[in-house]
Amino acid sequence: MADEVSAPTDELQSLLRKLEEAKEALMAAIAEADAGRFEVQSPDGESMKLVLERTSDDVNFYYGRLIARAVSLPQPPCLPTADFLSLREASMALQVAHRRLTNLLHDLVPADLDRQAVDEELGTYSLRQLLELAAAHYRLRADQIGRLGRA
Repeated sequence: MADEVSAPTDELQSLLRKLEEAKEALMAAIAEADAGRFEVQSPDGESMKLVLERTSDDVNFYYGRLIARAVSLPQPPCLPTADFLSLREASMALQVAHRRLTNLLHDLVPADLDRQAVDEELGTYSLRQLLELAAAHYRLRADQIGRLGRA
């Protein structure tokens, strides 16, 4: 009986831990990046500034919107799109965006992982999928920042 309860709890904790670890990997990549390269564009037009602005917007408007729907909470109102002036500002704003996102997750129980977020514009996802996607998104952005910050 205890195994029946602990398996879903373990899955929930594992997903939340992966999300936090992926966010920490992004923060580490930002900390290691050369701040002087913040606005320097690569040959394909990417820069740390653009990548981090998109990341912040994705956390706030994509993942935040869908997770809020999945857990039947309102998305925080009046969020502006990101326009960072420095690597430090981007780092702080991403931490705030992540905190806002995790505040939506603070009362989760394992059964919530199957809750659906339905949005005509963004699609339909389970909360489980959203947590996995958000963690993968952070890891991708950490890799991008690592490359752009050293280039």
